Amino acid sequence: MSVSAEETELIATSDPIDVIIVDDEKFVRGALRTYLSQAADLVVVGEGENGADAVRLAHEYHPDVMLIDIQMPVMDGIAAIRKIVAQIPEIRILVVTGHISDTYLKAALIAGASGYVVKDAEPGRIVAAVREVHAGDCPIDPAVTHLLVADVRKSLPARRPRPDIDLSDRETDVLRLLCEGRSNSEIAAALFLSESTVKYHLVRLGRKFDARDRLQLVITALRTGVVA
Repeated sequence: MSVSAEETELIATSDPIDVIIVDDEKFVRGALRTYLSQAADLVVVGEGENGADAVRLAHEYHPDVMLIDIQMPVMDGIAAIRKIVAQIPEIRILVVTGHISDTYLKAALIAGASGYVVKDAEPGRIVAAVREVHAGDCPIDPAVTHLLVADVRKSLPARRPRPDIDLSDRETDVLRLLCEGRSNSEIAAALFLSESTVKYHLVRLGRKFDARDRLQLVITALRTGVVA
């Protein structure tokens, strides 16, 4: 996994991001540590194998980001996320799981997770997701987003009134790609924009749709018929 010029500049001007990995499988923890260790701006400061470890490590290290699995012994990931967010809300939590499930996605986000990726994602995607949650974004794996979109679409009436929301052509393009499960970097590449420009459009879209995060923005866009 090579480091781009843009990433090199980011690393040179930013403090390292402290990360804790929590997964009950030693092999998975090792793989994630390897992925993250190749990024100079990410530092793995601790590891745990269950939800109780996650809560303890959160208090011990106060990391910037925690990678937490869902199904673990002693205490599951959802319960751990709920406790950590309630006690140390500044910690950002990225769920890294083998479950491609909109049910688990909803449970994780309700508990307070900041993002959701699957374990078999490309290493670079997982690294990017860590940076995104640290920056305040909410990366969601496209495979899970597709399930959620399909579920929402099934519950929609055949015809629904289009709201009176004034969108530019660029905002419409960004929203359409967002509803396909694309990340900010993928949207930027598809539309030949910078990531900062994509973030600017997403902020404006969030305000126009009164959506608190990108997941709510996707659901609202589908339910209102702005995106078919």
